[in-house]
Amino acid sequence: MKKIFGGVIAVLALVFAETHGNVLCAQDASNKLNMLEIVISNLITRVEALEKRVNALEKTPPGGSVSKMPKKEAVVRETAKSAVTDGFEDIGGGFCVRNVRFNPFGTNVLFAGEIANKSEKNYRFAKFTLEIYDDRDLLVKKEEFTVPDLPKDSIRPFEHMLIGVETGLINRYVIKATE
Repeated sequence: MKKIFGGVIAVLALVFAETHGNVLCAQDASNKLNMLEIVISNLITRVEALEKRVNALEKTPPGGSVSKMPKKEAVVRETAKSAVTDGFEDIGGGFCVRNVRFNPFGTNVLFAGEIANKSEKNYRFAKFTLEIYDDRDLLVKKEEFTVPDLPKDSIRPFEHMLIGVETGLINRYVIKATE
C-alpha cells in the first residue's frame, strides 16, 4: 500500500512540476505530498490498531473481562411467560435473545448479544428497547436500538453503543421488541 502511495505521489509531483515549470513550486508540491503520505500512513496504522481491538473484543470469552449482568427476580418473571430454548430468552414479538453482554468501551458501554427471530415475518430492520436499572432498581437509561436484516427463523449478533453509561451502574436490564 505504501508503494502505491509513493508511486502516486511521484507521478503527481512530476505532473505538477511539468505543468508549472517552476522547480520551487514542484518542490513545495513534493513536500506537501510527502506530508500527505505520512498522514495517510498514520491513519492506516490507526485503523489497523482499531481493527485489532475490535477483533480482540469479539474473541473475549464469556468468563473473561466480559461481564454478564445478573438479573433480578423481576426480569425472571417477565421472561418466564414463554419457553426458553437453547439459552434464548423470549422478549416478545417473536424475538429471543441470548449471550447479552455489557463491555466497557472507554467511558461508554458496548452492548452486544445474539437475537433470534422466531416470528413469521422477515425484518429489514427490527426495533427494540433496552431498559437499564441500577442496584436500587431505578431506571438508569432507556434506549432504542435496531438490528438490520433479521429474516424469520434466523439468529443474528448485534451490538449497540450506550453513551454515558458505566458498566458499574448496570444491575439488570430488560429488552423488549417494539413495533
